[in-house]
Amino acid sequence: MANRIVIGVLATCDPSQVERAVAASGLDAAHVRVLTSQEPTAEHRNSPVNFVHVAKAMAHDSLADDMTRGTGVLSDFGGASVPGLNAAGPTFDAFSHPEVLDHLEGVAMPRGDAEFYNEAIDDGRCVLICTCDDPSSCDGVTQAVQKAGLSSIRSF
Repeated sequence: MANRIVIGVLATCDPSQVERAVAASGLDAAHVRVLTSQEPTAEHRNSPVNFVHVAKAMAHDSLADDMTRGTGVLSDFGGASVPGLNAAGPTFDAFSHPEVLDHLEGVAMPRGDAEFYNEAIDDGRCVLICTCDDPSSCDGVTQAVQKAGLSSIRSF
């Protein structure tokens, strides 16, 4: 059986406050990961809590966009393509959220939930993930993270 997790959004990303929240919850820091879009600092590196610094989204889909920007070439203006239509036929890519990176790739949860937590990270909030020792311990972990002040808490 796959490990179960409890996930929630922290009110702060300050390492000392995150450490206090984890300590107040009584959780074992070895089971906790905190995803953040902040740049790593010495405070993060020296913390008993495992901070995972995620990549920030690129401003463009491709670095090649900057190679032709301002040259007057047709592709500089987005080209002559029709959104959602390519040589293979129509696609629904225009309806996806390509600007949201999947920082939670590999974490088993529904796509809509992953998008919510990814957006929280991209907005500068921190997301705490705690691995449960066994499925029955997830209720206790959920209560612990509620006590620590997390919001949008779910278990998967």
